[in-house]
Amino acid sequence: MKIAVALNPAAGKGRSLRYRDAIASALDLYPIEAEWISAPNRPGAMDAERLISRGIDALVVVGGDGLIHDAVNAIGDSHLPLGIIAAGSGNDIAREFGLPIHSVHDSMHQIAASLLTGRSRCVDVVDIQWSGGSERALAIVSVGIDADTNHRTNNLSWPKGNLRYVRGLVGSLLNYRPYGVQITMNGDTVAGSMTLLSIANTRYFGGGFCIAPQAVPDDGLLDVVVTPGFRYADIATRLSKLLIHKHTSDSQVHVYRTREIQVEHAPQHGAPLPVIMADGEEICPAPATIRVLPKALRLVL
Repeated sequence: MKIAVALNPAAGKGRSLRYRDAIASALDLYPIEAEWISAPNRPGAMDAERLISRGIDALVVVGGDGLIHDAVNAIGDSHLPLGIIAAGSGNDIAREFGLPIHSVHDSMHQIAASLLTGRSRCVDVVDIQWSGGSERALAIVSVGIDADTNHRTNNLSWPKGNLRYVRGLVGSLLNYRPYGVQITMNGDTVAGSMTLLSIANTRYFGGGFCIAPQAVPDDGLLDVVVTPGFRYADIATRLSKLLIHKHTSDSQVHVYRTREIQVEHAPQHGAPLPVIMADGEEICPAPATIRVLPKALRLVL
């Protein structure tokens, strides 16, 4: 068996070399050959068609949700198996699937054993389409203050995990105005002011916040978590509930399930929408159509 292992050679403090040594040490115990990929520095290096043409049986990525996002797009409809070694700051995708976090050696052992025994799980993927193109995601698409916070967080270097997300949220709150949004799903169109709009295939974002507690990544549906446009005092109340995973019991936090949702700015109802984010990455401006692709990705677990 032959696998491609994608790492970021720019990872700080020599982590990339340590990761490679740990992975190589684990693979010595298995009949698996590794081809090393420098990602994301080489555009197209993870392209599934190229990998398959070279006899690659699976792609393994070493990093955070952003690199996993790139891999999901590179794999496309090829069904090339994807293994995840979680070594990022948030690791929300690994958290969803119960994978080891910051344990490279153990992760590689688990992936190798799963590949050799054929253990995997086919999960849904999110497809985002807008006037300028399309992109896929695995976890959560953010449109409201969650998107603005995510965008700000990406420009911060400290602290790690959800504490960095909290710092980004402070910046979002200082500049907050309710957003004007129009949503179309399940045959209905509604417009109004909005604070938060998360379209979830998985449960977690922001380094461990469980925004969509009932989301299931292989049920063929997206969980849409949306609130009306809150005042500052209202936001503080709901944030405290989010921290203890009780926000969805609030009468002003609405959860819907759909296979497809269209999102666009409604200027008469509030401020322009932030840039749409997915898996923690900047995607596109609104309007956009977000839909689920059932069981489009094969995860090695």
